[in-house]
Amino acid sequence: MEQSFGNRLEEALRGLPPDKIREVADFAEYLRQKYVGDAPRRGSPEAILRALEEVGPLNFEPNELDTLLSEVQSMREMEIETDD
Repeated sequence: MEQSFGNRLEEALRGLPPDKIREVADFAEYLRQKYVGDAPRRGSPEAILRALEEVGPLNFEPNELDTLLSEVQSMREMEIETDD
């Protein structure tokens, strides 16, 4: 049965442009994560690493990463002040 399903899927994908094949693959991954339940908790290091594996390295404009890290540090300091 699995072989016939593979053939059916292959036949359905045949002739589709590459961007539509990627769309099908992305949707299949979405369904797998939604229903299989093996997706790590959102924001966890595992989720971030998995996302980076899927999309590739992050690209920042010059100084953008420094600005983001500075903002994160400021927020952390504000949070520490409110906890005290």
